[in-house]
Amino acid sequence: MKPIHRTPLWAALLLLVTVAVYWPGLSGGFIFDDISTIVDNERVHATTLDAESLIRAARSFEPGGTLGSRPIAMSSFAVDYVFGELDPWGYKLVGLLVHLANTLLIFMLVRRLLSLPSVGGEAWAVAASGAVALLWAIHPLQVSTVLYVVQRMETLSLTFVLLALLAYLRGRNLQQQGRRAWPWLLACLPLVGLGMAAKESAILFPGYALGLELTVLGFAATSARTARAWRWSYALAVAAAAATFLLLIVPQYWSDGYLTRNFGTTERLLTQLRVLPMYLGQILLPLPGSMPFYYDHLAPSRGLLEPATTLLGGLLLTALLLSALALRRRVPLFALGVLWFFAAHALTSNVVALELVFEHRNYFALLGVLLALTDLVRRIPMRDSPTLKYIAVAAVIAGFGVLAVIRASIWGDPFLLATDLASKNPESGRASADLAAAYLEMTDGHQNSPFNDFAMREFERGSLLPGASIVSDQGLILTAAQAGRPIKDEWWLRLIDKVKHGTLSPETTGALFGLLQNRYKDVPLNDDHLIDAFLALFSRASLPPYSYTQFGDYVLVKVGDEQLADQVFALAMERSQAHPDYARKIVQVLRSEGHLRQARVALDRAHELGMLMEISRDDLDVDDQAN
Repeated sequence: MKPIHRTPLWAALLLLVTVAVYWPGLSGGFIFDDISTIVDNERVHATTLDAESLIRAARSFEPGGTLGSRPIAMSSFAVDYVFGELDPWGYKLVGLLVHLANTLLIFMLVRRLLSLPSVGGEAWAVAASGAVALLWAIHPLQVSTVLYVVQRMETLSLTFVLLALLAYLRGRNLQQQGRRAWPWLLACLPLVGLGMAAKESAILFPGYALGLELTVLGFAATSARTARAWRWSYALAVAAAAATFLLLIVPQYWSDGYLTRNFGTTERLLTQLRVLPMYLGQILLPLPGSMPFYYDHLAPSRGLLEPATTLLGGLLLTALLLSALALRRRVPLFALGVLWFFAAHALTSNVVALELVFEHRNYFALLGVLLALTDLVRRIPMRDSPTLKYIAVAAVIAGFGVLAVIRASIWGDPFLLATDLASKNPESGRASADLAAAYLEMTDGHQNSPFNDFAMREFERGSLLPGASIVSDQGLILTAAQAGRPIKDEWWLRLIDKVKHGTLSPETTGALFGLLQNRYKDVPLNDDHLIDAFLALFSRASLPPYSYTQFGDYVLVKVGDEQLADQVFALAMERSQAHPDYARKIVQVLRSEGHLRQARVALDRAHELGMLMEISRDDLDVDDQAN
């Protein structure tokens, strides 16, 4: 039998093996950000595929936001809901389908790269690109991206980036042949735009294109004049990007201490000197214990020697980058892989106040490492016994595939995943909260179930972990309320103290609004304590206007505190200055629901801010007289 070398056979093999690896994981549940983004986000719970429902979902990533907030990904969740409501299996299946499409695109991209004259030509391109694409698709590190539903944002964004890279390579190839190339190059713009509509990481495409030019393409053109113009264009673009970064982005995001994190910009950048080598280790040796999914236990670096691995990691990364730049003409594929790894992390390992670590940030960066390794492996001199090289590569792929199946199987069982994450990372508050939630799920709503006790003990353990958010405190309070147990004041006081003095992460607001939603369901919670927690939050953080209107409705309708409601709706107008349409909607809704006092307060504050001048206070007074 002839060895597999034809493209259709490789494509079929890629799809079949990838499906087989991830299929055990489709039975898993929602986790972490899935809850706030999908499960608790009623705006993606569409019942029909009409334009209004899809637009509402498209705007739902950022409350009160616009269509600029990942609309393609968010509207795709609405489509999932129409066909399967909140059954996670369908969401995970769509995520797998996106990953399969990306796998084929990776196969095509790598084949084109390996077919370039500067790399090695057509002779080995198909089989090698198939092996690279297969290893990329089934690498154990990818499991937490493919089966973590909300990361469809990342995978779908890369779909358009890969299409743009293929179009770019096609256009540059035609240009080098003296043929019409501009339609292909121009097509990159809308493709990148679509990618950014799934997630902002698509903005890294110019960095990937620059990596191609610095290595395998070499700014080549049919004429020296065109090649020179191509170099100057990139030089000016790099200069403009650097100026924008230094003059606009750095001043905007630089901070000695982010409000939502337990570190500042300097600590964040230093920590990335440890994080990027850790990613490399996970890629090269993806042992189960090295991928805990949650990294909230990771302490930031406070200096180059605090810890010393910060300096060591910085030296390693510097050596890698300098070697890629120095060898970009002699070993262009290796250099491209290294540059793509760094480019893929240019956004998430920078000054923006994101979390320090997430595995999905390697979704494309993994390809860079595989390309670099491909170039090194093919240069190993084994002319007398090349079969050994092929056997070794096959063994690596098989071994990684087995590890991926094991990890996918764990992700396919919510309780097994929760216990696995908690055992790997006992100091993670998030892993503890997941395990407690899994115990709570096993109660089936029975107040006398012993699993209520397990859940409460785990929630309390997690709430006492150093640096833990209020998620476990919230879970402890809700579990006690739903089980008919007394809710201790010390739990509330601990939660409020964390809001007053702790790190205000996105989990903080999510947990508080989760309590609010349960209060609307008449879960017996202490309104005084809940109000104190929200007032502590508002005193420290500026939230989207939707947050204030939701809290204002609560204190008005559920608590009946009109004076506090006045203050909250006035705050909502202040936070709506960038969204005048939303400010108008606040007044209109208050007016239509008969809350004329709050409508007048909101309108007066809007007028003080120079908004909604077309709405007269007399109109509200007329409504009041009519009532």
